Amino acid sequence: MSRVPSILIFAVGTATMVCAQATAAPPVLIAPGRYDNRAQAAKTPGDVEHAIPQVEVTIQATPQKDFALWHVHLQTDAESTYEQTWAMQSHTEHDGSTSLIPYFQFKQTSTPTAASFDAQGWLSLEACALRGEFGKTRIRAMSEGEPCVAASMNVGARRALLPVGIEREGSRLQLDFNLGGHRTRIDMNRRD
Repeated sequence: MSRVPSILIFAVGTATMVCAQATAAPPVLIAPGRYDNRAQAAKTPGDVEHAIPQVEVTIQATPQKDFALWHVHLQTDAESTYEQTWAMQSHTEHDGSTSLIPYFQFKQTSTPTAASFDAQGWLSLEACALRGEFGKTRIRAMSEGEPCVAASMNVGARRALLPVGIEREGSRLQLDFNLGGHRTRIDMNRRD
């Protein structure tokens, strides 16, 4: 009789460890660093309609291992720059696949820092989650169009700085943004 409770305790403990491992948050998926599209922007035509803006994305790891801050800086001309910081959460979906869920601060009055990051002050844009292939050497994912557009309306004009597609191989990072009503691929390289 005394064996039954100890076997039961062992089984419950083992099941708890397996569940904890299955739901553990994956680490940050894109290496922290600074990425920009200087080479791509330099090759584009000078006319406003076809020009690719200069984009720099700085990714910083936070104390929460499943979150990283993505500081997006976009410059269309010498006088026009736009900035937005997103908290990107590496998330394990119910089927075991991985996704990147963006979070935003409703009124971002200053640039958030990774050291003081607290997810409690951020709002989820789960409808804009980047889903797809997240391998060690290759990432290819995108968000669903209409649900993301509806969910990101609260962000305002800065939603143009929200990555809606991602592809990574090695140090090359490609991000898709909805700029001027068109999906625009930004081809970036790591700078540090």
